[in-house]
Parts: sequence; C-alpha cells; structure tokens
Amino acid sequence: MKVQVTLLIFAILLCATPSHAQEEVLFVGGAPLDTYQPRVIVPLLEEAFKRNGIAFKAEHYPSPRALLMSNTGIADGELHRIYDFHTASKGEYPNLIRIESHLMSVHLAVFSNRYGTAITKWEDLKECDVGYLRGRQNVKTALEALSEKTKVFPQSSELGLFRMLEAGRINYVVSESFEGQRILAAHPEFKAVREVAKLEETKIYAYMNKKHATLAKRIGVTLEEMKRDGTFQRIKGHVRTELLAEGQRTSRGFTLPSAE
Repeated sequence: MKVQVTLLIFAILLCATPSHAQEEVLFVGGAPLDTYQPRVIVPLLEEAFKRNGIAFKAEHYPSPRALLMSNTGIADGELHRIYDFHTASKGEYPNLIRIESHLMSVHLAVFSNRYGTAITKWEDLKECDVGYLRGRQNVKTALEALSEKTKVFPQSSELGLFRMLEAGRINYVVSESFEGQRILAAHPEFKAVREVAKLEETKIYAYMNKKHATLAKRIGVTLEEMKRDGTFQRIKGHVRTELLAEGQRTSRGFTLPSAE
C-alpha cells in the first residue's frame, strides 16, 4: 500500500512539474517559402534543430508582420536577415538575437528596362523612382539616405514590383540578383527588363527571440558542425540542383550564384 501511495504521489508531482523542453519552433520570414533564400535556409535549419531533438516549422508572412511576431515572441525566430540587421533597422527589433552561423550570401541588384544610365552604386539611383520589397531594412535605409527627390516605393510582392516597372510607374527595382532573374525567366512579358547592376553582397543569418538565447547558441554550434561534416554543403548542393533544373525548363533561363 505504501508503495502504491508513493508511486501515486510521484506521478502527480511529475505531471505538475512544468516542462521546459522545446519540442517545436516556429520561424517566420517575409519571402514566400518557394523563393531562393527560404529554399536554401529552411532545410538547413530543419536539420540543425532535428539534431537537437526539436521539430522545425517555417511560415511566410509579410515582412513587417513577421518581424513583429518574432520580436514579440509569438514566433520563435526569423528565417533570414542580414548580418547587421540591428544597424539597418535602427534598433527597432531589440528582442532578436543572431544565430552565429553564416547561412548564405546574396547580391542586391538593380533591374530596369532603361539602359541609358550607368548604375554602379546607390547614389546613381538618386532622384529616380525606385521600388523594393517591403521589410528589407538595408535597402530602405540606403534609399532613404539619397536625395529627397528620390521616390521610394515599398511593395509586398516582388512580382508586383516588376509589373510596376513594366508599366512605367517606376524606373528601377532593387531585388536580389537571383530572385529577380527567376522572376524574369518565369514571366516572358518582362522581356525588356534586365539586371543592369549589382550593388552589394549581403551575408544572411537567421535570428531568434532572445528568450531562446541558449538554444540559439546551440543551433549556431550545430550549423558549424554541419559545415565540418559536409551536411551543410550537401543540402545546399541539392537545392542548387533543383533550382538549375527549374531554370532549364524556362525559355529565358537564369544563372545561379556561385557556390559558397
């Protein structure tokens, strides 16, 4: 009888003890999950969290909403932000901490159907009508630093930006080089649009809400382990193969960024 009572008390205490184990995390991002950055980053993070016994889930929301969710802790993290995100966003999202493992690099590029003006730097966009994907804090900061005569058009859809360009409502689109090329390859109606310049390379990292600071450090270590054991490169190589196959099925085609 004493043994049964003891076991019953133990069971009650066990059920009453709060569990701090993280069983699943939700990461959000401002880019649709079938676009370049998420296509690369989601499987990398899935593997890193799996190695730590945690299920990984990714969802797409408009970038401002995604940032609000991750900064307030509704979501656990951000899929892809630049290395110096806090500088670019002027400290607007203080609860986000960087997972210290470089995931990929992308080139910011300028697209246009006007080829007469040479574009080599941000200042060359001064006094022009320029569109960019809403939520890209580094692009917003760079464009807002130009002349007051520069008209800036943030949009929630990159495809929408290229439609604005084709319609003559803006002069230039600032986008990722590869993602812009994918859009052009898939939409022959933009045949007059081309990439006219590359502005800068940006390094991409994932971020987590600071309530997960310890876990964020573990995931950073795990990602570095994946680089050493070849898993990181293998996953990225698989995604590159898929993207190349997609490019071959389009009439215009596109060029993959160099492998890192």
